[in-house]
Amino acid sequence: MQTQTITLPAALGEATLLEWLATVGETVTPTTPLVRVLTADAEWAVPAQVAGVLVEQLASAGARLSGGAALAHYVPPRRVRATPLARRIAGALGIDLATLNGSGPGGRIGRADVLAAAGMLVEAAAAPAANVSTPTDALAPIAQPVASDNGSVQMAPMPTEAVATLSQVVTSDRVPLASATIAVNLQPLLQRCATQAAEFATRGLQVTPLSALVAAAAALFPLHPFLNAAWAETAIMLRHRYHTAVSVSDGRWVLIRDAGDLTERGIARMLARTDTTNDLAEATFSIVATTGWWRFAPPLPGTAAALTLSETQRQPIAFNATTLVVGTVAQLSLCYDARILDHLAAMAFLRDLCRRLGVEALASCTDPNR
Repeated sequence: MQTQTITLPAALGEATLLEWLATVGETVTPTTPLVRVLTADAEWAVPAQVAGVLVEQLASAGARLSGGAALAHYVPPRRVRATPLARRIAGALGIDLATLNGSGPGGRIGRADVLAAAGMLVEAAAAPAANVSTPTDALAPIAQPVASDNGSVQMAPMPTEAVATLSQVVTSDRVPLASATIAVNLQPLLQRCATQAAEFATRGLQVTPLSALVAAAAALFPLHPFLNAAWAETAIMLRHRYHTAVSVSDGRWVLIRDAGDLTERGIARMLARTDTTNDLAEATFSIVATTGWWRFAPPLPGTAAALTLSETQRQPIAFNATTLVVGTVAQLSLCYDARILDHLAAMAFLRDLCRRLGVEALASCTDPNR
């Protein structure tokens, strides 16, 4: 098959190539980050904007390029027969349809084939599902994609037996959203908060899991730059300032500018202020503590992801093969723009977050209301 060329978007103008983000031999999609470049205005992660296999890099790190310059050669993928619904779900989950064998007529790939490849295929609940669009509420219950008659994505409630890492996709006409959820034992973090309580109290502050979560997430942004990115039509903009919007228990939103520059005490001080602004236009990331169990917050407009900490439940946890202990279990969920992040990147961030907080990710979790 004849190779084709990927070019630097003309709209970016003159740019310096800083780093290749995709390697020769890698399969890319239109949203796969290809290169990181620096223009006079900002740093950008340029997506491939095509589907295929990268076969040659035409410029090296440090090269000065003009808008429209050739970046790489690629080979287009073989023609894949798939339903529109299967294509939307595969795109949001980062699954290459060319690697799947369809179970439909003539090998056509359907919704069930994509979900099976993602390990997400479950029996849909008997209750009717509602059409899904971009979430408008601050919080939305986690659900599972199921088939529909008109080709749109529909959702049905998750079964009560749940595993520790889950992913879902919500597609809309504007932004494809996906989420990853991990169950954690918060007991070590709660114990640390109790130990720090007296020290914080001397400064008129209260230490909470939320302030610890904000501090831990902000510290990880340099290692996970796409969490702090923004989608544009020509490229993904990587932002170097971390302005975190936090939803606190009394219903207020607090914008913490440059959260990565603050200590946990500084973040606790910001969360305690009552004179904070509700203008979240500067936010690059958001964190929400909910009073629900299986709930998540969608990203704020112009941001790539939102982190949700659920309420806690006292649950038995397998300490070893023969011993159960009672732990304080919560769900950490990351809802993200599937054009910028994928499930592997989301899970890598959640696991690093657990290590930073000193909490344990659980192998499985069970609905406490069963």
